[in-house]
Amino acid sequence: MRVFTFTLTSAQTININQTDGVMYLSVQSGATSSSFTVLGNLPFKGLTPATVTLDAGQGINLSALTPVSPLDGITISWVSGSVDVLIGF
Repeated sequence: MRVFTFTLTSAQTININQTDGVMYLSVQSGATSSSFTVLGNLPFKGLTPATVTLDAGQGINLSALTPVSPLDGITISWVSGSVDVLIGF
């Protein structure tokens, strides 16, 4: 597995699409005054996707089950502080 690492520290957004081939995603906000949002793109049971905000010390980890179905339709947006991003291929 190859890994991309990055720290969001200003108004930046990372969009992950199927064509990117992302197999693993980990996003963690800093311990204090840090925040980011996550937005999916798939409706579920008639509900429209909504932005979810994760605050200081919170994070999210997602992984694909097979290389045939990489992660898709995920938007990570910086809100405040520092937000660490790890992406595995």
